[in-house]
Amino acid sequence: MNKPLLKTITLLLFAPMLFSCSKKNLEEEKPKENVVEPEPEKKVSRVDRLADSLFYYAQDIYFWNDQLPTYEVFNPRQFSKGSVEFNSLNKVLFNITRYGTNPATGKPYEYNEIDNNDTKYSYIDKESYDGSKSFIKKNELSNLDLEGNGDDLGLKIGLYGVEQNYKILVQLTYPGSPAAISGLQRGDIITEINGVKYGTNFNHEVPSLSNALFESQSAIIKGKKSSGTPFEITLNKIRYQTKSVIKDSIYLDKTKKVGYFVFNSFSKLSHTQADLTATFNKFQHAGITDLIIDLRYNGGGYINTVEFLANKIAPNSLNGKVMFTENFNSTMQNNKTKYLKNLSLETTDSKGEKVKVRYTDLDYSISGNTFKFNPTGNININTLVFIVTENTASASELLINIFKPHLNVKIVGAKTYGKPIGFFPLTIGGYDVYFSMFESRNASNESDYYNGISVNKSSNDDAYYPFGNLNEQSFKAAYDYIVTGNFSNSTSMLSGKASGSNQLQKLKALSPPQFKGMIENRIKSH
Repeated sequence: MNKPLLKTITLLLFAPMLFSCSKKNLEEEKPKENVVEPEPEKKVSRVDRLADSLFYYAQDIYFWNDQLPTYEVFNPRQFSKGSVEFNSLNKVLFNITRYGTNPATGKPYEYNEIDNNDTKYSYIDKESYDGSKSFIKKNELSNLDLEGNGDDLGLKIGLYGVEQNYKILVQLTYPGSPAAISGLQRGDIITEINGVKYGTNFNHEVPSLSNALFESQSAIIKGKKSSGTPFEITLNKIRYQTKSVIKDSIYLDKTKKVGYFVFNSFSKLSHTQADLTATFNKFQHAGITDLIIDLRYNGGGYINTVEFLANKIAPNSLNGKVMFTENFNSTMQNNKTKYLKNLSLETTDSKGEKVKVRYTDLDYSISGNTFKFNPTGNININTLVFIVTENTASASELLINIFKPHLNVKIVGAKTYGKPIGFFPLTIGGYDVYFSMFESRNASNESDYYNGISVNKSSNDDAYYPFGNLNEQSFKAAYDYIVTGNFSNSTSMLSGKASGSNQLQKLKALSPPQFKGMIENRIKSH
């Protein structure tokens, strides 16, 4: 089955050395006695050839390829000595990503603060494409893909409080999931799972808690609703399809009409388009004057979905103006690649016919990868406010960055993840490899948010209240700014439903592993 993205033909490339040609003696020599035959050349293993391939392709396509050393210095085969092929290749990729230093930090751009032994952007997909869970680190048991398909219990939780006294709050339930069908909602408190009580020993309990909710086929959950009513439910893992738009609402003030929606994922446009269109039809009909977009749990996805949403948001005055550009390294831009010519890709042409081309046939220039506004939402907003957290990443950050040069943009919550880098897959030896390939920049040529996008107003993710509730800290901060032109000074205080400290402390957020990325699924030929 073909991927919806650029699907490459699997190749094993690059023998261990370059072979020089010599003239063959056309005259047969007479046999000589006691001649010692040379030893046959040692056969190169598959994993060594793949290790070489990863490095050679990185020399072409890796965004920071100008900082890579020579093959001899890097020596990719030194990292391919393990017994498990996938693990060996991950070591090669990890060490490739140690090159490319961020001058702001002195560390690699791909330095992962959460896990120093993992990359921040690039990765290898362990399994071949199976038709549903594309562009996900499947070896990490991610259960919600970028086509809206779920295969889990269907909830996100946050642990709030202190280590010896914390609460498990439901942050989100995915529409159509077992959790949502059971009536579990944001603000509900979980106290017990499968007979085990939680909340008094954070470090000891988190592994068991994560396993019970995100790696099990079923769970018996006890707790109390946000209203205080106790509940006991049994959730069984099922396959379901969810929505990217979790909620949309319109708020009326004396002079303002404020649109608000929670957008969970930039999933495949064919899955998301209908929901976004319905939401913006409501906004257009109501004549909204301002807009709040809640991206607090949105890890990114497809760039063409970003473009579609941006055109829904954009006023007509932006028609024809630059939305963003995709910037590849100079090797790619100037068509100076050495190794990409060995890879073919299967895609479709403008008529929808299947075609096979080579990666070197594509246009990687800035002019060929400049995208402009074509507004379709028929709205004219004064202020655009984004609600974000550390889980807001990549395609979500691109949407924010797109509008900074054009509209009055404000950001509420906590600093974002930090990923202005995008990619598409190269299939090497059966593995889809996602190198950091291009940097997205807005109309002001800005892209420097590798350490996250800073907020205008710090605010806690107050899961004690539903999305869009004026008592919820982040939403209140965003709404107050639109209505008054200022941020409230009270949004750092604990919500009225909590007790104890006057600070709402989120110890940890837990959910099935979430994709964080920005995928380009369009090609432009020269």
